[in-house]
Amino acid sequence: MAAAVIQSIDTARVPPRWGLSRIVLSDGTTGYGEFTVEGQLPPAEAALHDMRDAFIGKTVDEAMRLIEGIHDITFYHDGPHFQSARAGIEIALWDLRGKQLGRPIYDLLRCRTRDYVKVYQWAGGNEPSPEKAAEEAAAVVSRGLRAIKLNACLPTSALDFDGRIRAAVEVAQAIRNKVGPGVEIGFDFHGRCKVNSATELAKALQVVGPKFYEEAVRPELNRHLGTIRAAAPGVIFATGERMYHPEQFLDPSVRDNIGLFQPDLVHIGGISRTWAVAQIAEYDGKAIAPHCPLSPVAFAACHQIAVASKAGCILESSQGIHYNEHLRGAGAIDPWLRFIPEPQRAQFAIISQGEYTGHMQVLTGPGLGVDLDWDEVLRAVEEEKQNPWKDMRMQLPDGQFCDW
Repeated sequence: MAAAVIQSIDTARVPPRWGLSRIVLSDGTTGYGEFTVEGQLPPAEAALHDMRDAFIGKTVDEAMRLIEGIHDITFYHDGPHFQSARAGIEIALWDLRGKQLGRPIYDLLRCRTRDYVKVYQWAGGNEPSPEKAAEEAAAVVSRGLRAIKLNACLPTSALDFDGRIRAAVEVAQAIRNKVGPGVEIGFDFHGRCKVNSATELAKALQVVGPKFYEEAVRPELNRHLGTIRAAAPGVIFATGERMYHPEQFLDPSVRDNIGLFQPDLVHIGGISRTWAVAQIAEYDGKAIAPHCPLSPVAFAACHQIAVASKAGCILESSQGIHYNEHLRGAGAIDPWLRFIPEPQRAQFAIISQGEYTGHMQVLTGPGLGVDLDWDEVLRAVEEEKQNPWKDMRMQLPDGQFCDW
């Protein structure tokens, strides 16, 4: 009997800001992937469409070989659009391989190294008052979470003369007072600071006992991480969401100063390249928590890495994230779960009591362990066309544009 071959590769841009992909084999087996570049879906989708014809008619094994060689046969192959397009195909191929073999992807990478995975979620929007931020954080914790993350501050100038660091500390203190000492808090600087303001902020936020600081500066300023880290001894530094090659995590400025590697599994090109970063983290005595404010497809792929890697200490989940709340109707399901078939939704539940509070059980299904309701995906395509998600336009008090 002839092996099944790739019959079609489909893409869809859907709310809130996701690019989802589907590969269908000639025997009907279906694998799912993701090519999301937030606010820049059309160029990522175009890059995927440019790749896909080469995969039609290939078996999964042939296609896996091709996607692993795509950098060598494509002269220009850097940046989030190319890498995310690659991921849209690669993740779906891993899903198909797992389904063909009847095994989760973590079994194909190594094995299942744990039975539960700790999860953290975002808590709060961009400009909350201390009172509002504390309420939002408490609401997340009430769902069973014991680790949260929030924006560290509003964008700051190279030197903060606008009181933004002082305001950030007031927000952080209100949250700590509300959730208590038993909840771990990570602060995402989001590249909003320059070296001086990042150093000042890192020092100031220590009063609330932070667990980690994420992306203290933009990756092109990583050479200054040692200076910033010296201002906050004992706090773990993290980065990686805008690093598009595993080799970047070998740079001394990163390896010497970062304790938590955060590659974005989609933006770095998929599962195999994230697994390479996980191996670097594991054998260098560090931790990995892939950056993932994306769909359940990307989350499930990150989950496979966390389960297989002994460095995979915690997962980021965007269930309930503020970016998506405008899509929730009265009594409607969390938009994050919209495209997941109803029987599979319960597996994403966070344990809310007992020894494993704040964790989720390991996904055990073949491949990614999750499917998409593609009919529902297609119904959402028109919604995205009418209201595409755009990068926020943020400015400093003097009118200068800045990272959001």
